[in-house]
Amino acid sequence: MVGRKRTIERRKHKRYKAVEGAYAAISPNSHKLGQVIDISMGGLSFKYIDTTSDDADFEQSPEESIFLSSMGYYVGDLPFKTISDYEITNAPSFSSMKIRKRHVQFTDLSFKQLFDLDYYLRNNVSEQVEKLS
Repeated sequence: MVGRKRTIERRKHKRYKAVEGAYAAISPNSHKLGQVIDISMGGLSFKYIDTTSDDADFEQSPEESIFLSSMGYYVGDLPFKTISDYEITNAPSFSSMKIRKRHVQFTDLSFKQLFDLDYYLRNNVSEQVEKLS
């Protein structure tokens, strides 16, 4: 056990794998839309195609809320903060598109937003994600 760090599970909420067809989009008009990987009552991770070019000198839109949708289910305008956002380098690349993964934490959800998120979770997840070891 020498030199091996123990991973401490700091999440308050169980994470679940999202069903195929569950999508997240950041607003307003940021063009960051992608497939949800896993989700909990506390936040989610999703992957998206990075459409910003390296030489883009336009002002970035403020990222204030996130929207979730899947077949017949929708939750909108959830406030969040970004925990991490990085390029996925081991993904198979069929073009010059960059795939990124973003982890977000929901912040200051209202009672209705919590209710809607809970309903969305009950209908759009497949199984609990195993804890990291």
